[in-house]
Amino acid sequence: MLNVLHLINYPGKGGSERYILSLAEALHDNKCKFHVAYSEDGPMLRQARKMGIKTYKIAMRSPYDIKAAMQVKKLCKELSIDIVHTHFLRENYIGVLSKLLGNRVVLVNTGHLLAKKNILVKLTDLLFSAATDEIIAVSNAVKDMMVSEGIRPSKISVIYNGVNLDYWKGERNLKAREEFGIGEEDFVVTSVARFSEEKGHLFLLEAIKQFSKIRQKSGRGSRRKVWFLLVGDGENLEHCKNLASIMGISDSVIFAGFRKDVRSILHSSDLYVSHSMSEALGISILEAMACSLPVVATNSGGPSEIINAENNCGILVEFGDTDGFAAAIHKIVNDTELYNTFRKNALEIVEKEFNLDNTAESTYNLYIKGLKR
Repeated sequence: MLNVLHLINYPGKGGSERYILSLAEALHDNKCKFHVAYSEDGPMLRQARKMGIKTYKIAMRSPYDIKAAMQVKKLCKELSIDIVHTHFLRENYIGVLSKLLGNRVVLVNTGHLLAKKNILVKLTDLLFSAATDEIIAVSNAVKDMMVSEGIRPSKISVIYNGVNLDYWKGERNLKAREEFGIGEEDFVVTSVARFSEEKGHLFLLEAIKQFSKIRQKSGRGSRRKVWFLLVGDGENLEHCKNLASIMGISDSVIFAGFRKDVRSILHSSDLYVSHSMSEALGISILEAMACSLPVVATNSGGPSEIINAENNCGILVEFGDTDGFAAAIHKIVNDTELYNTFRKNALEIVEKEFNLDNTAESTYNLYIKGLKR
């Protein structure tokens, strides 16, 4: 059994944390023994500890924290760690420094983001990647970005995020609808995302306003109520609430805040929307598709590897095209045949290409590959 130490500065409640916990579901106490070293307390730790994963606090004050690197080296020796798996720039640099200080482990880094970097960070990444044994990109979009920055393609393996189908699959239920006063025959468009600038909620609100205009013009405005259920918290939440009121769309938009019952909400929904400026892949998209929901998403990187003509499970729209986004939602709401096709294909694509078993097996094989090197 491999001993794997995950390094994460702040174990919050985003996609990267769900990635770690998903891997743990499949691999911890199976082929691997997972451990987590963190710098700041966060909500992921509680879930990790429930799964029997030991956690260790190491202050990681900067990407070049030599003291933290020494502590990582010491912890790896105490726990007989085989693999150090890092998830962001700071943690990866500290992992590299620990190796340069004599930490005899395999260092694996997962690239979760499509983020713009300045020239200094690009050069440092290129230098530090030489000491990283294996690099995982969660999509071809992330790999292409890394290659464009000078990292050798042979060092990068694309391993798509996967979801636990046994957890997400299920029957439609009305629990969330009852809570929010949504009728059984109403149509629910759901988004699950943190209210931060890069997630594009302002773009979504503009698209909802445009959707309302399309409905009125088409004469369908009174036939079936369409609700927009926005799940998540964050620094822009209150601003978005105020903006929805100013735009006159508050009567169809529900701000649900942070929720732990996302699965129940998705099974109460009819359509999922992803509206990010930039998305490495979109684990929330996969979770929605595992609940058999069609998706309208922005063409913001990784989503095009899920939603495309071949998979035929949703509609992709350029970020900023509010008319196109609104029209895509309107089309799915009103085209029953198309809706049912997308719904059927969504689940089949996740089962075939984006299930957790595939992700876990590929990741474990990469660990073994690194050890053999």
